[in-house]
Amino acid sequence: MRELVIKTEIVTNNTKNSELTKEREISILRKQLLEECKRLIAEKNQENSYKR
Repeated sequence: MRELVIKTEIVTNNTKNSELTKEREISILRKQLLEECKRLIAEKNQENSYKR
C-alpha cells in the first residue's frame, strides 16, 4: 500500500507580523536583562571595594 502525505502550512501576514513582534520583544527584554545585570554587578563591586 502506498500513501502520499501532503503537509501544508498557511501563513498570513498577521502571523508574520506577530513573529517579528515577538522577536523584537525578546530582543528588548534581552537588552534590559543585560543592562540590569551590569548595573547589579557594578553595584556589588562598589560595595565589595570598601570592605577591604
